[in-house]
Amino acid sequence: MCVPGVIFAGGMLGFSLSRLPDLDYDNHFKEHFALVPGYWYYFRSGAYRYGMLIHLACILPAGILMVFQFTPVIRHKFLMFHRINGYIVLLLCLISNAAAFAVIRHKQGGNRSTSHAVESLMAIITTIGIFMAWWNIRRKQIDQHRAWMIRTMFYMGVTITARLLNLAASPITTRIGNYWAVWMCDEIGFLYNNYGMEFPKADYPECFLPDGSLDRWKRVAIRAVENPNRLEELGASYVLSFGTMVSNL
Repeated sequence: MCVPGVIFAGGMLGFSLSRLPDLDYDNHFKEHFALVPGYWYYFRSGAYRYGMLIHLACILPAGILMVFQFTPVIRHKFLMFHRINGYIVLLLCLISNAAAFAVIRHKQGGNRSTSHAVESLMAIITTIGIFMAWWNIRRKQIDQHRAWMIRTMFYMGVTITARLLNLAASPITTRIGNYWAVWMCDEIGFLYNNYGMEFPKADYPECFLPDGSLDRWKRVAIRAVENPNRLEELGASYVLSFGTMVSNL
């Protein structure tokens, strides 16, 4: 019995089922997930929107179907289903990774090189793991195939544990203080407009040109603290600490 595989696949199944409502992109995803302050600015339109839609549409079904690949009774008694389902899962994961590369730069809001690098590494090593698993099963090396699939599941599971670490890291960085993020003035304006609130002009006077218009592409420093009364600071605390996922690898 492949206990590690069952554990990882079970975790992916639970996570994928919990995120299925995100496929209602313009409603549930926007209101319950994407409006982590700073997120919807990038994913509302264009290549980032379609990249995220393709990513969700592929990885969530893959996460659900994945559990069948590590269920012993299916592997032993329903071999044809195991093979077909396996190819479907691998294909969905590859498409998902390709779409992820299109959105990684701004995922979780803003430009953040640490998370960008880690997520790129995750996409690369999971893609390598998928091809190695496929190559080994083609050569009838069952044990190596299984080992590569478990490794790949482990790497994919980082996205789940990263969110748990993020929940812990945000209040820690708030407590320590003196952590900062850089946002565009246009991001701040879009964020407050989404909530029907006025731009905090007194806090970011450098965002405005002499004629009083918003200097959209101007960058300003934002304190990364969990302050629900300051949306940009709350968003910065989530964005900044998301890079803690590196400790999972």
